[in-house]
Amino acid sequence: MAFCRVSCTDLQAVFWRQWPGQPDVDDAVAVFRFQLPEQPFILPALVSLLQPDEINRADRYRRIDDRQRFVYARGLLRVLTGRYTHQAPEQVRFTKNANNKPALLVNSGWQINVSHSGNWILLAVGKVNLGVDVEQIQTAFSFDDILPTSFSPEEQAYVRAGTNSRRRFYQLWTRKEALIKATGKGMDDYFSQVPALDGLHRTESHIIGGQGDWQVTGFAISADYLGAVAYQVTVETPKFYTLESGLLVDSES
Repeated sequence: MAFCRVSCTDLQAVFWRQWPGQPDVDDAVAVFRFQLPEQPFILPALVSLLQPDEINRADRYRRIDDRQRFVYARGLLRVLTGRYTHQAPEQVRFTKNANNKPALLVNSGWQINVSHSGNWILLAVGKVNLGVDVEQIQTAFSFDDILPTSFSPEEQAYVRAGTNSRRRFYQLWTRKEALIKATGKGMDDYFSQVPALDGLHRTESHIIGGQGDWQVTGFAISADYLGAVAYQVTVETPKFYTLESGLLVDSES
C-alpha cells in the first residue's frame, strides 16, 4: 500500500505583488488573483481569445455574472499561459483529464489551474502539479448538513469548536478542493478523508489520488474570500501576484 505526506498550513499574511506582465521563470509556483468588475461586463476582445467550445460553454450560462466569471477565467488563463509559453492567447490549446482538470495540450513543462467564486478569480501556474480553490464565505449557506459527509470527525470538531465556525469550514474546504484538483482526482467518496487540518499527515495515496509529498497552503484573498493552493513540495515558496485589468487591455492590442 502506497502512502504520501501532506502538510497543511495557513499564511497569516500574503504579500500580493503587482505582476510585471512577464513571468519569472524562477517561480516554481505562482498564484494570481483577479477581481472582476463590480458591474457584470464582458470585454468583446476577451471573448475573441476563446475557442468555439469555450464560447458555447459561456453561452450556456443564463446569468450574466456566471457567464462573466467563466469568460474572464478562461481569458485570463489564456493570457497567462500565453506569456509563459510564448504564444498568442488565442493560440493556446487546452485539454483536460477525466476529472475536467485543464492542462496544456502540448507539454511545455508548465502546469495550470483556475478557480472562481463571487467576484474573484484565482489562477496558478507552476512547474509541478498544482491546484487552487477560492470560495466566498456565504453567510446564508448551511454547512452543517454536509459536515458529516465531507469532513473527518476531527475536522468536524475543529469547525464546531471555533468562535467563527463558518470561516473554519471554508478554510478546510478550500484546502481539500485545492489538493484534489492538484492531483486531478476530483471529489469522490474519499473526500472526507482528504487531510486538511494544520500539520503533517501521512495518508494512503489513493485517497488523494497522488503520490509523494504535498504542500497545501491556505490564505485570505480579501475579507470575505478564502483560497488555498496545493502543490508537490519544492524548495521554493509560491509567489503571489495581483492581476490588473491592464493585462486584458494589453491582450487586445
